[in-house]
Amino acid sequence: MDKKRIAFVTAALSLSLVVGSVAGLNWDKKNNHSSLGVESSFNSLEEEFWNVDLIVRGTVLDEGQTYKKDSGVTTKGDNSIEITPSTIQISEVLYGTEANGTITYLQHGSSTDIEAKNIFLNKSEEVILILDKTEDEKYWSYNFDDGIWKVKNGKVESNTL
Repeated sequence: MDKKRIAFVTAALSLSLVVGSVAGLNWDKKNNHSSLGVESSFNSLEEEFWNVDLIVRGTVLDEGQTYKKDSGVTTKGDNSIEITPSTIQISEVLYGTEANGTITYLQHGSSTDIEAKNIFLNKSEEVILILDKTEDEKYWSYNFDDGIWKVKNGKVESNTL
């Protein structure tokens, strides 16, 4: 008698798991949701970019010398990070206001670091940048690599996955 009860409970749980999974996938498809990917919790670009100060299209003019900058994170050890500035000639302001024709864009890392250099902006590259302004009137990329878009052969490319 106990074996029949265990078999019944096991079958009932298995069936409810299958039915629940199928119902959940159908609900996702019906409501245009994907159960396989990550969804943004924002309803609009305005909400997503609440902290963006400037979006520009431009060309990289020059790369400056790498220096160390305080990361702003309190730690027991050294909290500085390497920064390499680049000068960007603005050809078009897509969002925000910038009176000057050039800006200083701060890249994370050193130009001697192979991994950082692979994603650095290079001289003469055309780019679209989504930027946050720093306290010293320079700019960081929005959400690390998410704000860096390179224009190559008329196509816009990003390193973001």
